[in-house]
Amino acid sequence: MRKSLVVCALAAAWVAAAGCSSAPPSSEPTATTSSPIQGGTDDGSTHPFAVGIAIDLGGGEGAMCSGALLAPNLVATARHCVAMLASSQVDCSTSNFGGLYATSQFIVTTSPVLQQGATLYGVSKIVVPSGSNQTKVCGNDLALLILSKNVQLSQYVEPAINPSLTDHTAWATTVTAIGYGIDTPTDMNGASAGTRRIKENINLACIPNDKNFTDCFSDPTAMQYMAASEFASGDGTCEGDSGSSAYDQTQFNNGKWVSFGVLSRGSVSPDGQTCTGAIYTRFDSWAQLLVDTANQAAQMGGYTPPTWASSNPSPDGGASSGGSGSGSGGSSGDDGGSSGLSNGAACKSDTDCSSQNCVSDDGKTYICAAPCGSNGSCSSGTTCKGRDDAGDTGYCFPDPATTAKAGCSVAMSDPDPVPWRSAGIGLGLAALAVVRRRAKVAN
Repeated sequence: MRKSLVVCALAAAWVAAAGCSSAPPSSEPTATTSSPIQGGTDDGSTHPFAVGIAIDLGGGEGAMCSGALLAPNLVATARHCVAMLASSQVDCSTSNFGGLYATSQFIVTTSPVLQQGATLYGVSKIVVPSGSNQTKVCGNDLALLILSKNVQLSQYVEPAINPSLTDHTAWATTVTAIGYGIDTPTDMNGASAGTRRIKENINLACIPNDKNFTDCFSDPTAMQYMAASEFASGDGTCEGDSGSSAYDQTQFNNGKWVSFGVLSRGSVSPDGQTCTGAIYTRFDSWAQLLVDTANQAAQMGGYTPPTWASSNPSPDGGASSGGSGSGSGGSSGDDGGSSGLSNGAACKSDTDCSSQNCVSDDGKTYICAAPCGSNGSCSSGTTCKGRDDAGDTGYCFPDPATTAKAGCSVAMSDPDPVPWRSAGIGLGLAALAVVRRRAKVAN
């Protein structure tokens, strides 16, 4: 994996903009009319690979998330749906994941509405990134659920892990979103949550370090609120859509379900009327974790692993931070061997380096580097960067350090982005109570 050492300040939310602007966005409120998934439609039973997830938080509280079936018993969703967070606001420099909830606190549905009579599945295992440097929310918001029973579908979702998301000869720059969240941020009681909805032809806003599209990091301030292993899209998703996938539009039009990643967080317009923007965790940054878990799930479910899980998971390039790992009950990840590049050499991944550290101090130029000493010391000709009081030791960069060049600025709004998980919503609680009391969960 590659590590960007730009320290994120108070996170600023993304306003999806396909281009760049040197001027800040207007703060004047704009009236909007809400509709399912903000301009989408009810999906009905059309796409059962897009699943709903209900979480029993205890004490009479519950939450809703969304996900996608990558295999008969494997669901991809957001890590903040399965792990504790100290705050609903995301600050890239300080927001970290806490412990995982128990598998018994989750139910998954393929039904279009989470209600009495819905088809439900239990969860037997939760897998998340487990590296010591993979606890921060930004860039690590991915979880894989292994279900207690197989879901039989004619086709499952394929994660876009090879080639990289930045290969636009292979992948589109428009996506489809399908989720179970609320359809407007004005729905404070969650009455609209728990129904599967779809919106197509959403433009991607930018991809970090993508020189052939819109590079999120052409404005260095973007590094304050998103990681290199993420990407941004336009409006459409709201609370409860967390963990839902962004499906390649061209593939979707052809009846093939290929996902670029899972929804992590978004924001709300200044007038509180519209859910704005979306930041996703990229699948191609977590290729090995996906492949390892898919093979484990196949063994547990008694079926042949999907084709994508038996191929080379390494993307052609473009994926940045992230890596492999496992969570509660999972097997440990392995970054593999090293090609032995010396410190200071340009690199694409940790495995290129003898130090096993492919890092950047500007989010653009990546080199092999040694970690700083316990007191921040480095060898002559290098300077320690990225060291902080939270336990990050930092890395030794050659002098003079590479400085990010400012390009066009990225439009932003609402300084407090939040993970798109609906917590404490009325419909989610009511539905959860119904299924616990009256429905049988497959396990």
